[in-house]
Amino acid sequence: MTATDLVGYVAGILLALSFAPQVVKTFRVKHADDVSMGMLLLSLWAAIGYEIYSWRLQLWPVVVMNGVFLVLVAIKIILKTTYDRRNGAQLPQPELRPDVEREPLN
Repeated sequence: MTATDLVGYVAGILLALSFAPQVVKTFRVKHADDVSMGMLLLSLWAAIGYEIYSWRLQLWPVVVMNGVFLVLVAIKIILKTTYDRRNGAQLPQPELRPDVEREPLN
């Protein structure tokens, strides 16, 4: 293993460690209301892109550690979807302001 590979693995471990507490917390509290599905899906697609890129360039530290991150993001998406359905999460409703006149919908 080269020094460059070592840097890649350490960076990947730090990336995974930065996301893992959120996965654990979501599993523990059984809700993910405060997590944006958009952010999760964007992270998922970014991880897939990096996985393809690093695989084609044979950057094995990136392949391995990004794969770990990819799995964590997928787990978080599954947890959010499951808990949102179970807890009956609804889409945010627009706030109606009484001081604003509205035209009737025809």
